Amino acid sequence: MKKNSGTPFFIALRYLFSPKKHNIINIISIISVLGIMASTAALVIVLSVFNGLQDLVVSNFNRFNPPLKIEVKEGKVFSLENKDFSISDLENVAGVKAVEQIISDLVLVTYNEKQTLATLYGVSESYPQLSGLADMTIDGYFDSHSENGIVFGAGVAGLLGINLSDFELVKLYYPKRNKKNLANPMDAFQTCYARPVGVFESYTPYDENSLFVPKKLAKEIFDFDTELSFIAIYLDENVKIEKVQKRITQIVGDEFIVQNQMQQEALLFKTIQTENLTVYLILSFILLIATFNIIGILGMLVIEKKQDISILHTLGASQTLLKKIFLIVGAMIGTFGGFLGMCIGLICCLIQQYFGIITFGNAESSYIISAYPVVISLIDFVVIFFIIIIISLLTSWTSLRGLKNNYLINKY
Repeated sequence: MKKNSGTPFFIALRYLFSPKKHNIINIISIISVLGIMASTAALVIVLSVFNGLQDLVVSNFNRFNPPLKIEVKEGKVFSLENKDFSISDLENVAGVKAVEQIISDLVLVTYNEKQTLATLYGVSESYPQLSGLADMTIDGYFDSHSENGIVFGAGVAGLLGINLSDFELVKLYYPKRNKKNLANPMDAFQTCYARPVGVFESYTPYDENSLFVPKKLAKEIFDFDTELSFIAIYLDENVKIEKVQKRITQIVGDEFIVQNQMQQEALLFKTIQTENLTVYLILSFILLIATFNIIGILGMLVIEKKQDISILHTLGASQTLLKKIFLIVGAMIGTFGGFLGMCIGLICCLIQQYFGIITFGNAESSYIISAYPVVISLIDFVVIFFIIIIISLLTSWTSLRGLKNNYLINKY
């Protein structure tokens, strides 16, 4: 037989779609295609919904965290006095929109005989707009202009029962840094009063333990002078954050760390990546089980085509060529079922994306969004396609590997 790279493909194509003498082969082939199709569609849909939920979580965290955050490597606070850089050096970096100096620490909050521990942030007047927290305010207003206004995260506001229309003040307690009085424990705390003016909701864990006050009030309770907890860097639009981060890292030196939003929530992003990998593995295993029918199909197809195999061998077809034909048949079955599954999965995702058929609850439910989010990723389709090809080839190869060396030739 004259060697031609396309010969095995055309013979395999003929074997796949030609009528079979035994109807059971057609039935098993259809079942195999349907199984692969269903598994692939499920893989596409689950990954797309997972992408949507992941983007929702990440976007909410990114709304709260600054694009870049500068912290000292050792210790809780630092001062820019006697440092090799200044705030103006950071502001002059190309792509930097604004630089915010933040002070924060854990305080005891009491209100109407209720109390809890929360993280208090002292911010400037421009911070609410830069950070986007002004847009997240769901009650009252985010006021950093007044001397004693305090804004609560929704979770801590609910825990304390904050009522913005009430005249009750919030008491803030913080351990004094220099003065200790064992005879009177309460004298060991710095006490300040603040007036509740707003509640924000970012749909992140920060809602459960975050408070914002003007920087002047925070300095008073923390007894800070020039100390800072961290520096928040906000960037212009369409700026390459990696380039700005590298430049700022060079400016601040080895004593500080500069983190982007992913690095600020390293545990969250690692968890998301682990969950994504787990979903791939579980659904790929289900897809692998669905392709097991290919083993039976190829075995019965070899038996049915015994006369064709003898003719091909007489014409000069080698063992390798014969096995390659049936290997391509198995790959075609998997690819055909996978292609149909990807098309069905894509259609289902588009319907959910534009019409929101599957919802989180009824119309009165207080969720961030009303329907399951869907994000269709081209990378997922490419990965799924290669997974299908690899699994189909492995399954087909496993089936043909069970044949003895001369089985395809001498059997008939």
